[in-house]
Amino acid sequence: MSSIKAVQSGSETGGGGRRVRLSQLERGQVAMLDASELDAESLASLRAMGLRPECELRVCKRGEPCIVAVCSGSAGGGCRIALAGRLADQLHVRSC
Repeated sequence: MSSIKAVQSGSETGGGGRRVRLSQLERGQVAMLDASELDAESLASLRAMGLRPECELRVCKRGEPCIVAVCSGSAGGGCRIALAGRLADQLHVRSC
């Protein structure tokens, strides 16, 4: 697993690694969903696909679309999800 580069602001979370945008991760990197800049409706759509706070993600493909494997979570464990690049840029993750 590669290390994760910090967001330019250098913000950190209290429970683990540094916060970065999902779009910043390299293929194969694993991280935990931490925060989002999305509205409630978009967050509900992500939850319906299995992307919940604290779920573990592995980047399968960067860019457009960004494809992630949901590695943990009862509803989404084992599935892959394709996200628009702009959406991946709005989602924050932290290293596991």
